[in-house]
Amino acid sequence: MSAPWVGIGTTDRTPTQPTDTGDRPPAPPRVDSPLTLVRGGRPTRTWESIGGLAAPSERHALDDLHALLPTDPAARRETVREAVTWLVDNLGNPGVVAARCADLGPAITALGVPPQRLEALAILLIDALRANPPAPALRADEEAALRDAGRLAARWTAGGATGAAHEPVRWSAVVTSHDRLRADLAVLRLRTYLPYPCPPGTRAVAEVRRLPGRRRECWVGNLPNTDRTVELHIPLHRDDPVGADLVERTTPGDRVTLHLPVGDPAPLDDHRPLLLIADRDAIAPIRATLIALRCAAPASTEREVVVHWPTPIERDVYRLADLAPPGTHVIRDHFTGDGRDWSEYTAFVAGTAASTAADAARLRDAGVAPERIVTAAVG
Repeated sequence: MSAPWVGIGTTDRTPTQPTDTGDRPPAPPRVDSPLTLVRGGRPTRTWESIGGLAAPSERHALDDLHALLPTDPAARRETVREAVTWLVDNLGNPGVVAARCADLGPAITALGVPPQRLEALAILLIDALRANPPAPALRADEEAALRDAGRLAARWTAGGATGAAHEPVRWSAVVTSHDRLRADLAVLRLRTYLPYPCPPGTRAVAEVRRLPGRRRECWVGNLPNTDRTVELHIPLHRDDPVGADLVERTTPGDRVTLHLPVGDPAPLDDHRPLLLIADRDAIAPIRATLIALRCAAPASTEREVVVHWPTPIERDVYRLADLAPPGTHVIRDHFTGDGRDWSEYTAFVAGTAASTAADAARLRDAGVAPERIVTAAVG
């Protein structure tokens, strides 16, 4: 079985291999035992309850688990199942396990989990698995071996994070679907192993194998931390070789390298009324922002949201109104200000460099303070 995380969060270095018996994994427990921990059954004890039993110095491991695993319960179980299955299948080959664990280190650090906390996180995860049916009864030596294997994997992962502290972080993503919405526009859905840290409004940075070293910023139209899916919305621009490859040549099953996202996120934490402005092909970050606001309901329902997007409803392939939280006003026209006082609003503007500059100028003329205007541009 190939590793589910091959190339995920890797750098260009060669991982350090184990060189002495102290770095060799313990004798694994019965091969079927860890797999049984993650097959079927509804959990009866949550990670929160396990975390409550942990020592105070280890309770932050619960927050680390939430950072590293999808928020959707089904996707979370699938992630853990893949990892445990692969680890059990490969424990007899410490060189392979060490290299793959080290590959995860840089991305784990980028997600906010420091290397020194990985051992506590591994033990918390094992305790959570053991506390849920159909967890088998293990002998004392099997229980100790399972914990030792978790600690060793954490040690190798921490080593990878430390050794790549100054190298670029990458996520290797598999294309799961490719929808050609227009001749010059496609939506690609990619699947990563570790969550891709791309808040609404920020842009993913993509690289394709046919054009090594060439990168392209892409709009993201969903919340990647939900289920490990990254939804890239790619309108073609002039002199856009990576975009052309993604739209015209990339197919399901291909791999795309994602680098750390860029840009400022949409101002979701501001309690002021929110004005969202999108150019014709830049609705994806607005879409992601509306999904986040809807997920935050009912807290966000009291916040006024106005969307300006110059696309008639019959050409709205994104079904924007269905995604918006209750009370959102969608105005299918360019933002002009209309002589209205917008000074109490916070604004997020997405489009090309030219369109965002023009919209930002109109917002300032309409009374919006410059520090409350966030812009995002591609092309």
